Amino acid sequence: MGHNYNVDGKTGICGLIGDPVEHTLSPVIHNSLNELLEKNSVYVPFHVKNEGLEAAVKGAYELNITGMNVTVPHKNAVCQLVTELDPAAEGIGAVNTLVRDEIKHGYRGFNTDMPGLLRAITSDGISVAGNTVIIIGAGGASKAVAYMCMQEQAEAIYVLNRTPEKAQEIAGHMNALFGENRMHALPLSAYRQFCPDESEDNRQAYIVFQCTSIGLSPNNDLTAIDDPEFYRCVKIGIDLIYNPANTRFMRYVKEAGGQAYNGLKMLLYQGIIAYEYWNDCKVSEEIAQEVYSRLYESVYPPSDNLVLIGFMGSGKTTIGRILEREYGYTMLDTDAYIEQTAGKTIKEIFDHDGEDCFRKIETEVLQKLITDTHHAVISTGGGMPLRPENARLLRQLGHVCYLRADEKTIWNRVKHDTSRPLLLCENPRERIHSLMEERDPLYQKASHAQIIVDRKKPEKLAQEIKNQVLSCKEDKV
Repeated sequence: MGHNYNVDGKTGICGLIGDPVEHTLSPVIHNSLNELLEKNSVYVPFHVKNEGLEAAVKGAYELNITGMNVTVPHKNAVCQLVTELDPAAEGIGAVNTLVRDEIKHGYRGFNTDMPGLLRAITSDGISVAGNTVIIIGAGGASKAVAYMCMQEQAEAIYVLNRTPEKAQEIAGHMNALFGENRMHALPLSAYRQFCPDESEDNRQAYIVFQCTSIGLSPNNDLTAIDDPEFYRCVKIGIDLIYNPANTRFMRYVKEAGGQAYNGLKMLLYQGIIAYEYWNDCKVSEEIAQEVYSRLYESVYPPSDNLVLIGFMGSGKTTIGRILEREYGYTMLDTDAYIEQTAGKTIKEIFDHDGEDCFRKIETEVLQKLITDTHHAVISTGGGMPLRPENARLLRQLGHVCYLRADEKTIWNRVKHDTSRPLLLCENPRERIHSLMEERDPLYQKASHAQIIVDRKKPEKLAQEIKNQVLSCKEDKV
């Protein structure tokens, strides 16, 4: 799924300046947005050395470039080359987005890291307002986090760093900027004062942002604070690193019972906000999530999980068991998993809590399986891909195969099954017809591949699925 580059005389240009730029993911974000929003524009990385920065900014304006992102090492120096700074960029002392200014013949400077982080955590239901926050690290990323926490009314903020002077520089600057004294600097070793003991009630008390590069791939097993006791006080941990997807910091947080998130959504939203500045538009959350799926698949290697989707009676469980027996997968049925963890049947959940509640439970299960499941064949409930968020999570979970059956096949398989809540109606045959018409396009959209199951033996279908997965892996290599 790439952008259709029909470049003509009206094609707009945006880009990125930095050193290096070879491994940037920004083109995935912006060219996906161009495609999905049908914008006649392309996004290109430009390799710019320190000594060429001023000439590059001036030249970009003369070349009619709409806007540019700015990455290391230019975020601070470019502040001196813009026509004006937005408050966040001025407060943080760094610019990551240039927006064309026709009146003053240059670019205005913005920082979308801070609002990008805010939009990212908000999308996960996180608010720092009224909470105590710990920031680990005192580099450029920490400044954006510190500004966001002050602006969003965190009750108290502690900046921990190996060099306490750098932490004090950030805390002093932010306290002066906001005219308050909510930010405090501490040496990294002071983390022990937050560790809970039997006399203190601070278990899972803090929101913690991990802002250092420690733990960045390939150093996956490193973390700034390598003491499991500390993580007992963390209720939410956000690691600005996004590669690997599950850092040691995140693993410690989850093992201690907290919630953990990586920085990929921050990368997504800082890019989206820049795009909105350049194009004077608002990107919908639906489009944002589609771009996130593409970004996710670009960053992380494909999982070795196999995910089977399809209508009830399409053979997901039967084929899954054959794949388990013949090819060494671990079999997992999401409906059975939900019943086991909820302590009630699917029908009871539908009857007592409603279908919407059940779909939300499915989302929670998928989020857990993405981080905890490897080399599994996962048989899903027939309605799981209906919720757009679930469809996206399924693609992150593994290679998604849509087992596609015709209406006659399905009816013959399920007509005597009284355990399916959606068929407990006056005319189940008509219900199947309408549901299949509604769901087929959603199944197709959610899947990597389609397997026609009619008049084929389950063993043959299992072999076909295995061959299809191997073929896709070879194509990616």
